[in-house]
Amino acid sequence: MQPESHLKDIIPVILAGGQGRRLRPLTSSRTPKPFLRLLSPHTFLQKTVLRVHSLNAPALVANVAYRDRIKKDMAALGVTPSQIFLEPEGRQTAPAVAVAAHYFAATGNDPLLLVMPSDHAIENPDMLLDAVRHAEPVARQGKMVSFGVRPIRPETEYGYIRQGKQIQEGVFSVSSFIEKPDVATAKDFIQSGDCYWNSGIFLFSVSCFLAQLKQFNSVMCDQSYAAVARASRLQNAVFLEKEAFSSCPAESLDRAVMEKTDSLAVMPIDVGWRDLGRWPDLFRYVLRAA
Repeated sequence: MQPESHLKDIIPVILAGGQGRRLRPLTSSRTPKPFLRLLSPHTFLQKTVLRVHSLNAPALVANVAYRDRIKKDMAALGVTPSQIFLEPEGRQTAPAVAVAAHYFAATGNDPLLLVMPSDHAIENPDMLLDAVRHAEPVARQGKMVSFGVRPIRPETEYGYIRQGKQIQEGVFSVSSFIEKPDVATAKDFIQSGDCYWNSGIFLFSVSCFLAQLKQFNSVMCDQSYAAVARASRLQNAVFLEKEAFSSCPAESLDRAVMEKTDSLAVMPIDVGWRDLGRWPDLFRYVLRAA
């Protein structure tokens, strides 16, 4: 499927580096979280790729140990990733996004990156793509668009995004971003009616993200650049240089950039989103699907 002409420079970046320690013993070093099959013939990673590959060939970020597993999963789908960034070790999500951003910046273009984890369930993927289309002009104006999910319980393991003024229909500035509040605060957020769970799905331009990363974590910005500049390549595999990548601070995208930036926007979505990264989330998903 060819991407729509005005979306041709949106590159899905799928983060598949997590081992799923919070799901053990279901996960292990031999079967990390992206390669789990749950109520489906497809792995988590495959389902995520199928969700977005109609936009463009996705880029994947994963541990180098799982290169063969990725190739097998993608071959089964008949999908060729644009690039596979292979980490010598896990450094959390911010360095993972940074290496992808530096790589695509080096092409001389300024594409939008649609960043998402590989361990989510989304019941209505077409509605997600509609939301991406709707948010695309805002991202091109220099905003980092987060896709927010209306909270249904006082969850303390998610980040909360409070909407501010409307930027365009259905997209708002962000007045505050709070990571993992206590129960009382989470209840207040739900009652306010203007807060959303952070889904972990973002749309932003390469230039905007790198400028924010440079401002808030110059060491990570510089070391992730070096990891790409010194990388070795084989076909579409990018083997990140170990010394530089291991020098990146191990920090989440939320902590490194999203909590600090004043360029964040939020678009509320209702796409049947579920985070499957923990046992309670997994149980809720299975019971709902039963």
